[in-house]
Amino acid sequence: MNSRISKGYWVWGQFDATTTDLINSLYQRINNKLNGPNFDIHLTISGPFNYDKEKHKETFKVISSKFNQIELQLKGFSKTDEFFRSLFIDVAQNENLNNLKDYIDNNFNIHSFEYCPHISLFYGIKDDAIKNEIIRKFKAPKSAIMDKISVVKVDEEINSWKVLKSYSLFQLSQ
Repeated sequence: MNSRISKGYWVWGQFDATTTDLINSLYQRINNKLNGPNFDIHLTISGPFNYDKEKHKETFKVISSKFNQIELQLKGFSKTDEFFRSLFIDVAQNENLNNLKDYIDNNFNIHSFEYCPHISLFYGIKDDAIKNEIIRKFKAPKSAIMDKISVVKVDEEINSWKVLKSYSLFQLSQ
């Protein structure tokens, strides 16, 4: 059985402007068709953890200077019967993403289970046939640039989720 922590602080990965525009457009069209709750697109990296703004500010500054923005390879749409992983874009694991997650987990004493990175497009319970129809109608992007991490206050009331602070990841020159 999958147990969820209903309240806490989480670390999200968020995206550069181009990726955000692309995935937000896709999210809005899909979410409108399925009538789901509104939320900011993101890739959950880790959590929950006990957040102390003053105590953790320096740690997040170190993380943002130590880690570069990450190019993510997207594997297409996936779905489950779980409310919070109903319809999403599956993200391929890579060394940079896993190193960032491990560093965060170690610094905040987070004991994570299996990591399945993804970008949710819909939260809710819908019949598989409806989700399969959506998957057939839309095309998932092939890549994304994660250029910041954010501390987010989360609880079961999705509309009360709040990004508290974002930290840019070091940008490599192109």
